[in-house]
Amino acid sequence: MKSSADSSLWRHRDFRLYWAGQASDVLGSSPSSVAISLVAVVSLHATTWEAAVLAAVHKTPPLLFSLPAGAWCDRVRKRPLMMATSLISAAAMASIPLAASYDRLTLMQLWVAAFVVGSCHVVGMAASLSYIPHLLPPRRLLEADAKLASANTLADIGGPALAGALIGLIGAARAVAADAVSYLVTAWCTLRIRSPETAPSPRTARPSLRSEIRAGRGVLLGRRAVVGHFVS
Repeated sequence: MKSSADSSLWRHRDFRLYWAGQASDVLGSSPSSVAISLVAVVSLHATTWEAAVLAAVHKTPPLLFSLPAGAWCDRVRKRPLMMATSLISAAAMASIPLAASYDRLTLMQLWVAAFVVGSCHVVGMAASLSYIPHLLPPRRLLEADAKLASANTLADIGGPALAGALIGLIGAARAVAADAVSYLVTAWCTLRIRSPETAPSPRTARPSLRSEIRAGRGVLLGRRAVVGHFVS
């Protein structure tokens, strides 16, 4: 007979905490992505070019850090890294309404905060995905992926509506503060996970970081070539 932990991942305490933390992260990010732009345009009277720079800064970290983050996360403990990126993101987001309350908010601060949060998202996502095999046995990974996909679907469906309602109710700056709280919830859920994490392999037992990044780039270029062949 299957144990209660094997019957459903919702009965797995640590996975519930992990799922709740990830759901809080993706759901809380929906209002902030809209709210930061509104703060720039409404409060700081940003021009079209300045708003475009803000959007570009937010999208730049995945292009810069995706491959290095994936290779680096395999070399360190994931759970402390997940908590650190959540706390740094919370601090960066909380600084926006705090500065706005003292009339000290600038576009430069918005750009820096967007870049910091985007960078933390890339590293934190790589760490969280690498952490799942430490949390669950291999036979449960497919079910875990399905349940995590449901959190992303929930954010896609309810995120825009939540963003509009929250911004209309409490204002753009305070909606950004709500995202800071969501990062704190993510860090708290991650902290409460009890499952032990296997120590990373010694440096002498693995290829160099540059070699792993080069290998990952080769995989991506290979996939792009295959897709291009079928498209053409």
